[in-house]
Amino acid sequence: MEKVIAKLGKENHLNSLMNRLPFLTLIYALQCLLVYHMAKEINLGDFALYMGLSLIFLICSLFIYDKYHHILLYKDHLLVYFEPLNHHRKIYYSEIKEIITPKQECDFSSIMLILKDEKSSAVSLHFIDYPLQVKKVMEQLISQDQKEKETPSQDVA
Repeated sequence: MEKVIAKLGKENHLNSLMNRLPFLTLIYALQCLLVYHMAKEINLGDFALYMGLSLIFLICSLFIYDKYHHILLYKDHLLVYFEPLNHHRKIYYSEIKEIITPKQECDFSSIMLILKDEKSSAVSLHFIDYPLQVKKVMEQLISQDQKEKETPSQDVA
């Protein structure tokens, strides 16, 4: 079994989401208040219920994504998988043409992998902690992979 070199984190996004939860709840309450005062013909109970369920669904979806969507870096490939659906995708470093990240380092952001294959030209990795650091590590792994493929292996007798 291959050894995992690194697991890309999403803790900063999860922490950011939890820190903003009171603000999201306040916006929800303000929307309900505005509807109550401005649109008397709308049933406020149903509106509040649907808005509340939508808010809960959004937060739960982001939490599940952060918690169960994993990206593992190996010596010659990266593995992207989502536990609840047992869905995985292996991307070899030799398939990656370019790695696109934000210009400046940030707590979390998306990383886009442009692939050499025309059929699946890009893969987006969302909410990755410190994307510029991740890009450096991935570029080093890609470089090492290329060097190993260029260097013929020498068997010792």
